[in-house]
Amino acid sequence: MAKTAKKRSGRPSVYGIANDQCVWSRAGVIKPVKCINAFDCLGCSFDQKVQSNFVAKQEKAGDTWSTKNRARIRLTAHQLKCRHMLSGRVDHKLCAHSYNCAKCPYDQMIEDTGYAPGLRPPACDQASGFNVARDHYYHYGHAWARVEYGGKVRIGVDDFALRLLGPQDDIKLPKLGATVGQGSPQAILTRGTNEAASMSPVEGKVVAVNYKVTREARLANEAPYADGWLMVIQPSGLKKNLKNLFFGTECMAWMDDEATRLNSLLSEETGYQMAATGGEAIGDIYGAVPEIGWDRLVQEFLG
Repeated sequence: MAKTAKKRSGRPSVYGIANDQCVWSRAGVIKPVKCINAFDCLGCSFDQKVQSNFVAKQEKAGDTWSTKNRARIRLTAHQLKCRHMLSGRVDHKLCAHSYNCAKCPYDQMIEDTGYAPGLRPPACDQASGFNVARDHYYHYGHAWARVEYGGKVRIGVDDFALRLLGPQDDIKLPKLGATVGQGSPQAILTRGTNEAASMSPVEGKVVAVNYKVTREARLANEAPYADGWLMVIQPSGLKKNLKNLFFGTECMAWMDDEATRLNSLLSEETGYQMAATGGEAIGDIYGAVPEIGWDRLVQEFLG
């Protein structure tokens, strides 16, 4: 895999969140720092540290920390703002549980609704006729990963792979609760008697699947970065996994390289030159040159 053009910060880029400041910073409790855990506050070691500091200060002052006096925490001058308001996820919501988010039904509702897309299709750039979604991470096997609010990761197959293999007859997804590994098969794409395994860009547990795609596989080809998403993963090693993926400008360079490699392969093996219509690559490359062989294409670009 190509090296990154510049050193990464190590912070996951969260799709759809304009303000990346830690909620404690926005509350004025600590100096301005950026979120390091994709707004997964309940699983954030830094959040736990800040909470522990409150405990220490209360004990030093002679108070006993309890559920009752958690309400004494004042993150703003007059009121407690919900962490989802502080992060920009919702416009207005006051905290009713003294930041005991694990027992808050509103917090659970926000987490549950995160499984549905709820976002407009992403803006895309074109690289050699293929669409590359902004603020998405890419696996070398042509699967994409989008880090979303709360640290969950939505994944799917990219535009290059779907144009390469053409329209699918069926897409098989893992069951809810299944564990997938980075670089291990996450979905099976089927066209006629041909099958292709799509690799997972991250490791973790499957917490949601797109049943629409299992019933209408064409959705993946029609909208790979929107309605054609495949599943949502609760990652188990997010920061480590993201270091192995392409992101930002390196995605464009990588996609250009892949298109060049594909064009060379087709030219050498079949004499076929990829043609673009309206600036976009054709939607069924395998269908145009089946003599290249399904297995060859899968091995070269998805393996």
